[in-house]
Amino acid sequence: MRFTLTPTAKRLPFRERAQFLTRLSALMAEGYLFPVALTLLLPMHTTRVDDALAGMDRILKGGGNAAEVLKFLGFRERVLFPVEIAEFHGRLSEAINGIAAGFKRTQEVQKKLQNILVYPVSLLILTAALFLFFRTNYVPNLSALISSLQNDGDQQGVPVYLLRIPDVFIGLLVVCVAVALLLRLYIKSQPVERQIMLLLQMPVIGPSVRLYWSQLVSRELGTLLHSGISLQEALRLLYKQRHHLVISHIAETLHAQVKTGIPLSVAVERHTFAAHDMAAFTRHGEATGMLGKELVLYSEVLLDRIELQAQRSLKIIQPSFFVLIAVCIVAAYLAILLPMYNLVHTI
Repeated sequence: MRFTLTPTAKRLPFRERAQFLTRLSALMAEGYLFPVALTLLLPMHTTRVDDALAGMDRILKGGGNAAEVLKFLGFRERVLFPVEIAEFHGRLSEAINGIAAGFKRTQEVQKKLQNILVYPVSLLILTAALFLFFRTNYVPNLSALISSLQNDGDQQGVPVYLLRIPDVFIGLLVVCVAVALLLRLYIKSQPVERQIMLLLQMPVIGPSVRLYWSQLVSRELGTLLHSGISLQEALRLLYKQRHHLVISHIAETLHAQVKTGIPLSVAVERHTFAAHDMAAFTRHGEATGMLGKELVLYSEVLLDRIELQAQRSLKIIQPSFFVLIAVCIVAAYLAILLPMYNLVHTI
C-alpha cells in the first residue's frame, strides 16, 4: 500500500528535523522499534501529537513502511529515498543516522549562506535607497543651481544614470531569481530522461548534479551489495522505488545493460550521469570482489568533493556583492563630483 498525503498531513507542523532524525537513529540503535521510537519522540517535535500518532498508526496498519511515515511527517525525497532502500538491506538506524548528519551539514551550509548574504544584500538595498534619496532631493537642487549659473547650453547636468546603478543590479538579481524559478518549474514538468539531459547540459549545474547523482547511486547501490544482495536485485530495488525518479531512471538503465551480461563498470562508462572516475572505481571493485564496499567508499569521496565545491561557491558570493557595492559607491562619487567640477569651471 502506498500512503497518499492528505491536506491535513501537509500542514502538520514539525520542528528540529535534524535532531529528530539523530534521536530516532539513537533509539533504534538501542533496540527500540521504529513505531515505539516515534511515539517517544513526536511529543518533542510537533504540537499536534495526536494527529501525528494517528497518521503513523493508520499508515503502519495499512501496510505502509518507514518512508511513508516520514513522508506523512513532511520529510522530502532526500530523506525518503535512502530510508526506503535501507528497509531492504536492514540497516535503517545507520541510514537514518547518515541522513541526520547530512541534514546538519545542509543546515550549516544554509546558515553560512544566510550569514554571508545578510550584510551585503542589506548594504546593497540601503545603497539603492540612499541613491533614490539623492535622485529625488539632491539632484534637482544641484541641477537648478547649475542651470542658474550656466551662461551657455554646453554645460552638462548631473549624470543621474550613475545613481541608477544599484537599481540595475537589484533588477538583474530579481530577474535571475525569477528565471531560475521558472527554469526549475519547466525542468520538473519534463519527463525524467529529459530532466537528466537538461540538467547535465547546464554549464555550472551540470557538473554538480553529476557528482550528486553519482554519490547517491554509489552509496545506495554499494550498501545493498555490501549487505549481500545481488547486483541485479540491488539495481531492481533502486529503480522500483519512487521517491527519487532520477535515480530510478538511472538504475533502470544500468539494470537493462547488466542483465545482458555487461559488467557494471562498462554500463556506468557508457552513461553521462556518472562522475568521470566512477567507472574506474567500479572496475577496481569488480576486480577485487569488494564492489559494494568500494562503492560506499567512493560515495564518501564524492561527498567530500561536493562539500568542497559548496565551500568554494560560498567564498565567491560575498566578494561579488562587495564588488557590486563598490561600483555603486564609485558611481555615486562620480555623480556628485562631476557636476561640482563643471560648476567650478563655470564660476
